[in-house]
Amino acid sequence: MKRLLTFFVIVILFGCGQTEKKSDGQWKTIEVGDYLFDFPSDFELVTEKGIDSYVGKIKGDSIEFGFDFGYYSNDFEQTSQEYLENGFWRNELSYRFMKEGITYDQTNTPKIDVMSIRPATIQDSIIGKGCDYVAKCKHDKTEFDFAIYIPNEIKQTNYSIDTVDNQYRKIVWAKDPQKGTTGIYLRDLNGFNKSINSYLAISVATSKLTSKQQETALKIFKTGRHKSGKK
Repeated sequence: MKRLLTFFVIVILFGCGQTEKKSDGQWKTIEVGDYLFDFPSDFELVTEKGIDSYVGKIKGDSIEFGFDFGYYSNDFEQTSQEYLENGFWRNELSYRFMKEGITYDQTNTPKIDVMSIRPATIQDSIIGKGCDYVAKCKHDKTEFDFAIYIPNEIKQTNYSIDTVDNQYRKIVWAKDPQKGTTGIYLRDLNGFNKSINSYLAISVATSKLTSKQQETALKIFKTGRHKSGKK
């Protein structure tokens, strides 16, 4: 019985040592496609077979990132501003003017002009209860207000967007790191491919993090750079 108990104690202690293993404080550079990132020394690159892009994982002792380098990399959720400019809500505008018995396509879909967009007020509940914005729209000679609701996925995400060394950089981090995505999307502004109408880009992302792990992930993302600007 004592031997069995001793065995279990050793297993528990060994398991704890493995799960709590931390980086030695040193960082190293890992190359992913055309990009370089600095990671704590415990991270390693693991490549996988992709169909139309270079994919794989960058695995550390406590965090695992997935990456996709190619022309179809995920640029994550739209920001509120991007949603207002290009969101699905614009497709809904035409529905109210469609008539039964008519098959619609791009040539005869009712045309709606969005004249302005403003933040919603309490009084706008008569237009749409709990809406976030109100668009002033026009169809032929008819003007109307349209309630816009920003998707919860966007509301629950923080964003940082800028351009560094001719690279469009979008960093997203979930307000609740346990439930949402924390990631980076880097797009080479010189890497546009006309034949497929897309940019060469990379996305690196993870999820189900603690607040401390999310801090580490954001530090890693901020080191992301194109090889042409190699430090």
